[in-house]
Amino acid sequence: MELWMYLSMALLLALAGVLLLWTANRSGNASPAAQRRFHELLKTGVRSGSPEEGWILASAERMGGKTLGKIFVGSDQEEMTRLLKQAGWHAPRKRLVFWSATWLTPFALALLGGVFGAADGDMTGTQKMALVFVAFVLGFLAPRYLLRYRAAARRNALAREMPTAIYLLRMLFDAGLSTEHTIRVMHEEGRILMPNLSEELVGVLQRFDAGHDRAEALSEMAAPLEVNELSDTVAIIKQVTRYGGNIRESLANFAQLIEERQQSAMREYVNRLSAKMSIVMMIFLFPALLIFLAGPGFLALARGLMNVAG
Repeated sequence: MELWMYLSMALLLALAGVLLLWTANRSGNASPAAQRRFHELLKTGVRSGSPEEGWILASAERMGGKTLGKIFVGSDQEEMTRLLKQAGWHAPRKRLVFWSATWLTPFALALLGGVFGAADGDMTGTQKMALVFVAFVLGFLAPRYLLRYRAAARRNALAREMPTAIYLLRMLFDAGLSTEHTIRVMHEEGRILMPNLSEELVGVLQRFDAGHDRAEALSEMAAPLEVNELSDTVAIIKQVTRYGGNIRESLANFAQLIEERQQSAMREYVNRLSAKMSIVMMIFLFPALLIFLAGPGFLALARGLMNVAG
């Protein structure tokens, strides 16, 4: 009976993989005209019960994308692509590793869960199937949570690097360097002080070499990262590049504003940490302190009662 159950589980996993592959092949069948019509209806809206309603629901399933990764991750494809940029995984090899992990981790954990369930003779068939299902879900979610954590940590690191970058940017502009030369110097000299920002400037320099507009290249770099300090700095550079003006005073004021924001965030973090430490002290330190202070009195009282009783 257990053999049939394991064979059924393996067959279901294999059918799930085949279904994903088949859906990936079907996803690219929508014509460009159908895609344009689909987006027009999304913008204008459809009435309930109209002929367009059934058509748009069917098209939504066909036009999910043309890559296996997009089919597998479903509606979070756009978010995952943005998070990959925020995490700094620009290299094709790193992206391949991540998308391979999103494919292989669920099936690998499900297989390990099945092996563990087969080795444990005390588990019932329902428990073993539940274990495999939970392992599959954890394998599906783990790469995404890891990527979100990495992206959030790198965004915070970029925000902390911006005051240094702004002061260096101000100094280079005061020296009379152009925008392109300033970005090149920041990339080359900022690898120790600003490693994350220096890594992002590689793409900007590549766009410069390809002949892109300086301001637009900086905007394309800052927009997916979603770091407010970086976006505001790029906006200042764009304004000065296009319309001129005194960038020295603007950068100095903005650097001071960023430092005030970071100090406020640090004070808030310290306040939250103090509250957490109070809870830890109440749980762990207060009982020990109570024993240390009140213990001798209780022992003396106990001995006195024993003497009286004796």
